[in-house]
Amino acid sequence: MGSIAIVGLEQDAEGALDARAVERLLAADVVIVPSETSASAALMETLGITPVTFRELGLSERAASDQVVEALLECSRSQDVALAAFGYPFVREGLISGILARARGGIDLFPVVSPLQVLLLALDVDATADLAIVDPGSLAGAPLKRDAHLIVTGVDSPDLAHAIAEQLRAHYPPEHMVVTAGCLDGGGFDLTPLTISDLALAGTVCRDTALYVPPNLITPPGGFAELVRIIRLLRAPEGCPWDREQTHASLAPHLVEEAYEGTSAIDAGDDAALADELGDVLLQVVLHAQIGAEDGTFTIDDVIAGIITKIRRRHPHIFGSVTAETSAEVTRNWDAIKREEKPHAGVLGEVPEALPALMRAQKISRRAAGMGFEWEDIDGVWAKVHEEIDELKAAEQGTGEAEAELGDLLFTVVNLARKMGIDGESALRGTCNKFTGRFESMEEAAASAGRPLEDLEPSEWEAYWRQAKESESSAKDSRDE
Repeated sequence: MGSIAIVGLEQDAEGALDARAVERLLAADVVIVPSETSASAALMETLGITPVTFRELGLSERAASDQVVEALLECSRSQDVALAAFGYPFVREGLISGILARARGGIDLFPVVSPLQVLLLALDVDATADLAIVDPGSLAGAPLKRDAHLIVTGVDSPDLAHAIAEQLRAHYPPEHMVVTAGCLDGGGFDLTPLTISDLALAGTVCRDTALYVPPNLITPPGGFAELVRIIRLLRAPEGCPWDREQTHASLAPHLVEEAYEGTSAIDAGDDAALADELGDVLLQVVLHAQIGAEDGTFTIDDVIAGIITKIRRRHPHIFGSVTAETSAEVTRNWDAIKREEKPHAGVLGEVPEALPALMRAQKISRRAAGMGFEWEDIDGVWAKVHEEIDELKAAEQGTGEAEAELGDLLFTVVNLARKMGIDGESALRGTCNKFTGRFESMEEAAASAGRPLEDLEPSEWEAYWRQAKESESSAKDSRDE
């Protein structure tokens, strides 16, 4: 791993650069400047340095700070890198703080006057904001506020750093990040990010070190673009090991699981939980899109553009000239458009085989009915249900025939649900929840009576079941009052 230095090119009254800044530039493996026509590039030529421009790194001359940070980190993986620029101090807002948030080591800065100046100028600290600047002796009596900026000057020894860390622990969590600015022997300053716990264990401290403690605030979310950026960072070479190992295939179970957890939140009527679970679903979408971007197959922009195009195409009654007065007409139009999109697939061939069986049966039933393969009325479905029950009764238990007849019965019940306007998946899920609640109620009642479930007689099971149903009914009545 290399290092990063930010070198300001301010000159004295005679036009000379700071000697320590020149020495640092000459020592770097790579010197980066905004453009080949910039004053920075011209000055490098006078020093005999052939710089690398932003354009050679795939950036524009006015690239955003986060893009410059990414480029510097990439270059510093195996080289010592110096960014040289006028516009002292430190080129642009967010550059130094962005590097410190990502770099594993510190960052060198040239030239500056004092560590206090380094912190104020490099970390985008507004001196007019709520900022306290104290020395170690004044820290104990200072009215520290966790939502304000704090700078402690004159940290000259490990013992002093340990004492300061102990005082900060009373106001900040041990993992709270701070930044030290210490003098380099060859001039300039070294900025190093540490946790308060790390500060307490510091074995060495440079002379006249200053310590910056940022506000202990949770940065508000930065919207969808911030989510995409975070996932890109997690998948980066120095990101999260788990996230970097994931593939489309390894994430597939998580995508299904998160969708089902969202469904559970809907069933529970828990809006807060639903919002949380939808965030988990969105995370899966962005993860897959980032993997696609790395593979060169698709990006999150492709995902968004695709669904926008699809929605517009499948809603011609909104975005076109087609008329659809009812939801049934909308559904017919939707299915017809989907068949046009995939002419190679049959009406039922488009239904994914990977769907849960009940969900797949519902989709197949609806598609077939939409094409006209349908009973005239619900009485016909009821007759079919009774027919399938009789055929199941006639089949020998445990045979393949019985399995097939049971499947026929279940599929017919799915059609019955469709005819009655009931979602079979929701109905069965509700019954599962109801049965689970009643069974747990029986377990509690039996335990209170000192009766293990496996020892209950059939009459006792029936009594506990009736009791569970009555308790459920009473609870429902009290909620309805």
